[in-house]
Amino acid sequence: MVGGIETTDFTNFGLDDFGVTVSRTPITKTLDNITGREILTSGTPANITATMAIGELDFRQLEALKLEFIPSGVICVAQATTLNEQDLVTYDSKTYEVKNIIEIDAGGTGILKKGYLLLKS
Repeated sequence: MVGGIETTDFTNFGLDDFGVTVSRTPITKTLDNITGREILTSGTPANITATMAIGELDFRQLEALKLEFIPSGVICVAQATTLNEQDLVTYDSKTYEVKNIIEIDAGGTGILKKGYLLLKS
């Protein structure tokens, strides 16, 4: 325990109480060996448990982050869950691209990953 925060608090309380099942599609980025152009390839979708906040953003916080886009929402997952920038997340029949992942820790121990979402379709 660090300052009253357990590293399992997010899993035990946040995900257990507010978690939803979303579909995560990993995106792999490679470069064409002739043109050097970026090629994005979709992997196999898998369900993960996450908390989602869609359209409930504090724009004062966003301004401080100096993001290059206006996020549609935020996703949070347990530290052990695979979630990468450019992955696609489908929730409530809408698909979002994961951007700007931030790892949140307590006393140097990771407890969750927070990613900003950009609505794709």
